[in-house]
Amino acid sequence: MLITESLKRLQWHMWHHWRQYAQRSGSMELSNSELDYLYALMSAKNGLRLTELAERMSVSKASASAMASKLEARGYLQRLPCTDDGRAMRLLATGKSTALEQEERDVYLQTAASLAQHLNAEEMQQLAHLLNKACQNLTID
Repeated sequence: MLITESLKRLQWHMWHHWRQYAQRSGSMELSNSELDYLYALMSAKNGLRLTELAERMSVSKASASAMASKLEARGYLQRLPCTDDGRAMRLLATGKSTALEQEERDVYLQTAASLAQHLNAEEMQQLAHLLNKACQNLTID
């Protein structure tokens, strides 16, 4: 099997499991764009100000504000006063958002377990090493 076919099959396997988790949790309601915003927000331990979120997402402040309002209304983020700047608000992920992170971890753990059923310990180590090496210079744009 070509590597492109293997990658496609692996991606499909993980997507299938992600959909199963998402259907149970209700997170299927989120678009890819909404998920991108949440992941950007969750990558900052202390949350982000709206300006910081807009910069991170490479969008206008107005676009970030609209998305933040949408996600807040659905319970995925909350706004709290910024301790550094009394005029600003910090956008923070809620428990509903962090549950998405756990779903994602579960999908990856389940995928690793599936692979381990067909590979011995040495092969799993080799796979981990090769994936680390292959992914070192990949960028997410």
